[in-house]
Amino acid sequence: MEPHTRPTRHGLARVARPLAGLALGAVLATSACGQASSSSRSTPAPGAASSTGSAPTRTAVVGGLRLEATMAHEGQVQGGGTASGTASGTASGTSAGMSAGMSVRPGLVVDYRLTNTGSTPVLAYDVVPQDLGSATLPAGVDVQHAWVYEQSGVLRLSKQGFATAPNVRFMAAPVIGAHIVAPGASLTGRAYAVWPPALDVPGESFSAPRQPVDPAVAKWQFCLQADGRTAQARPSAVKGVVQVPVAAPQGDELVCTPPAAIPAP
Repeated sequence: MEPHTRPTRHGLARVARPLAGLALGAVLATSACGQASSSSRSTPAPGAASSTGSAPTRTAVVGGLRLEATMAHEGQVQGGGTASGTASGTASGTSAGMSAGMSVRPGLVVDYRLTNTGSTPVLAYDVVPQDLGSATLPAGVDVQHAWVYEQSGVLRLSKQGFATAPNVRFMAAPVIGAHIVAPGASLTGRAYAVWPPALDVPGESFSAPRQPVDPAVAKWQFCLQADGRTAQARPSAVKGVVQVPVAAPQGDELVCTPPAAIPAP
């Protein structure tokens, strides 16, 4: 797959012309997954859909965050429902009943849960616009969209931000959607990828993987960016979802489940 830049849409932040010699110094952190401890168990993840070919739940624990994810093949995926981007417990930013413009093509679906076991609120970047670069979060954003790329031989479905590419400046800071997860609360949602898997990353205004996905890739993992930038959160056009300026994950801010075998169709 050749790298490409998506066409400008209404509401997208305009990009200033490249500035010769300007280096923003932003570093992409796609390989810096926090995995302080991890485990596998055979019980379905909370909120997991009933599907054939499901895999055991994969779990990663990093600091005060616990991420659980289960992958399955689904021949026809139905968008919408409370499973997508729903905060429970004492978390703010509940989005029950939010609709999603999810594809109905056969694909891979990851059901996940992020639990905040720490003592302070965290921001989970779980609402990823399909065209990263807008200064506002579109009202019709697909809450089940995830970036899809290959990292060290593993198919990665990831909800995260990316660093601005070198020599690129935005006239208005692009944003990404998120939920605030309070201490003791959990966030559940879904991530989708077409099957066979194909590269799905932001355009060339961002530093992102550009190599096509190997059709023979046999392992998967799910990643979710989370950090403490709650003070930067602002209301969005999507009920219960906040928007924050895009930033690449640093250190352990990208929590990834351990690799597992992709379930058979």
